Amino acid sequence: MSLIKKILEKIGNFFNNRYLILSIITFLVSIVFIIRLFNLQIVDGKEYREKSERRMLRTEVITAPRGEIVDRNGVILATSKLSFNVELYKVNVTAEEQNDALVKLIKILDENGDAISSSFPINDSKSGFNFESQEEENKWKEEMGFDTSLDFNQVIEKYIEKFELSAYDRDTQIKIIQIKYEGNLNGYSLFTSATIAKNISEKSHALIEEDIYELYGVNIVSVPIRYYPNGNFASHILGYVGKISNTEYKEKKDEGYNVNSIVGKSGVELSFEKYLKGEDGENKVETDLQGNTSTKTTTKKAVAGNTLTLTIDYRLQKAAEESLKNTISGLNDGTLVGKTVADADAGAVVVLDVKTGEVLAMASYPDYDINSLVRGLSSEEWNKLNNDPLKPMYNRTISGRYSPGSTYKMLVGIAGLMNNKITVDEKILDPGIYPYGHKPKCWIYSYYGMTHGYVNLTEALKGSCNCYFYEVGRRIGIDEIVKYSKMFGLGEKTGIELDNEAKGSIAGENRKDSEWYLGMTLSAAIGQSDNAYTPIQLANYISTIANGGTLNKVSIIKKVTNEETSQDVSMSEIEEYTSNYTGVNFETKKTSIDPSYINAIKEGMRAVTNDMGGTSYSLFKDSQIEVAGKTGTSQLGNGSNNGIFVGFAPYDDPEIAVVAIIENGAEGTYTAHVVRPIMDEYFNISTDEKNNEKQGEYLNKDVKF
Repeated sequence: MSLIKKILEKIGNFFNNRYLILSIITFLVSIVFIIRLFNLQIVDGKEYREKSERRMLRTEVITAPRGEIVDRNGVILATSKLSFNVELYKVNVTAEEQNDALVKLIKILDENGDAISSSFPINDSKSGFNFESQEEENKWKEEMGFDTSLDFNQVIEKYIEKFELSAYDRDTQIKIIQIKYEGNLNGYSLFTSATIAKNISEKSHALIEEDIYELYGVNIVSVPIRYYPNGNFASHILGYVGKISNTEYKEKKDEGYNVNSIVGKSGVELSFEKYLKGEDGENKVETDLQGNTSTKTTTKKAVAGNTLTLTIDYRLQKAAEESLKNTISGLNDGTLVGKTVADADAGAVVVLDVKTGEVLAMASYPDYDINSLVRGLSSEEWNKLNNDPLKPMYNRTISGRYSPGSTYKMLVGIAGLMNNKITVDEKILDPGIYPYGHKPKCWIYSYYGMTHGYVNLTEALKGSCNCYFYEVGRRIGIDEIVKYSKMFGLGEKTGIELDNEAKGSIAGENRKDSEWYLGMTLSAAIGQSDNAYTPIQLANYISTIANGGTLNKVSIIKKVTNEETSQDVSMSEIEEYTSNYTGVNFETKKTSIDPSYINAIKEGMRAVTNDMGGTSYSLFKDSQIEVAGKTGTSQLGNGSNNGIFVGFAPYDDPEIAVVAIIENGAEGTYTAHVVRPIMDEYFNISTDEKNNEKQGEYLNKDVKF
């Protein structure tokens, strides 16, 4: 009995030793794990490795559609439509298998008119490189690891050797080089793709899908492509989009961008990229080493960008663009004014709401086809567009700097009145040749050998009498002219929500008194000398006169609407964003100008277009709307003068201000032909038509993504 008791005590002591029990359990579990790992890695290792190699998981980006851009009434100006791109992954096949697969792909694309998308630097003719300089070519060769002494054919031979392409004809070799170059440039691998063809045809899409298991590494993805349903319409406002550059990617890679992202390059597409971009989604794709897909699962849905509503009116913008183009064409062929102005070739027009500062229309000519840039231009096409001497991509409305000519005389008249140097009724003699300074002549004396005689302010504006404003300028001096120029927002950026707005320059602002003479003041007083302003600045200046003295903040953005919530982004956020983006903090302000003086100026502008002898009377005399305006002619060193016209309507209760400029347009009276159709169109657009517009033909039906 005692022996049994001892045995039981020892057993009890054993189980009471927790550390010993834990050690034994740990040992046993470790033995089990070791045996299991041995089976997985040694006994069954080959089988599991083969399974792993047959199944690779990669992430595929779902590109979010960019937000739509619409006019103030909802007419679609920029949208997205579905397209298909061809991507290439680097897969585990031989070079021969990969090349043969690419030959099949190239044949499909060629037969259906689809092109390889590659940045390989060759001409369309395949006859050589497309670098603009030898220095640029040498730099590229060094980056690619080639001796700079190699010519085009020698470089191609190096690629043929590298990619094992000797079995193919030259044209095929070049196309495979383009594809593999693009792949290497984008670091393509089993997990990262390179886009090698964009927006392919439906037929190519179907044939590629049919042979997809023989096209190693090839994948087709559906992507939203930017589409502008109205072609060249508002091209300088909308801008265009393109593939993200290396520099842009480095700056934006932490903001959800990838190497294949599409970004805004100009216009509001660029300035409001943050709001238009959208948020990309993700697919998890299971493939084998040859790139064949077995399963695809969406793990994150794409979210479309915000809708951007502009202040412009589609119909008014269209009228402005057509009128500007037609006027220039009419001057070129002599059908407009009975004489030919052959060098009139470019221009700009701006229409502002005088009460709010909203841009209702803004056209720059010549323009360009935005969709062609989205589709992609060849190097030859891009160079032709970019090097065009007329600069079709240059937005003259905000970047062009023009001498205002006689349209500046209203400002000088206001400065004279405010300084008590003239009165509304005082008559000043036009002697034909002004007796001070460099003794400049009045235009009427130069043309016809006559004078305006004694004229008051209204009469001086009506006849655009130079000598009257020479005298006003002499009396007030250059400092006051500079002061009132700034008061009207001239020589300063408006802060409009677009890139590359020019500041302009005010004659005499940064002068050295020792180098400034009376003759310069006289020239400045009639809008010459160093005065140079953008059309958008001039339009705001005229709006300030029209509305009675309030200098408005100019804007082309009506609202931004969140796609998911359908809620508008707060205007305070938009204003803060715009101010930070443009670097301009422009605030609406009421000037201190006496209303009676503004009325006197407005009366002079009314006389220009409505009274016999006014410089634009013949064009506006039968208008149903009473328009007030002013012509201007800006002298140039070569070619015909620039023609300028500014105006507002209706006279009694102004709603819009219009400024038009034609480069080498000869005379301001000719440029006034741009404005008349715009005025007519604005006052013919009824509220009902505006409300129904977005349901009409302008939607282009099938464009919405």
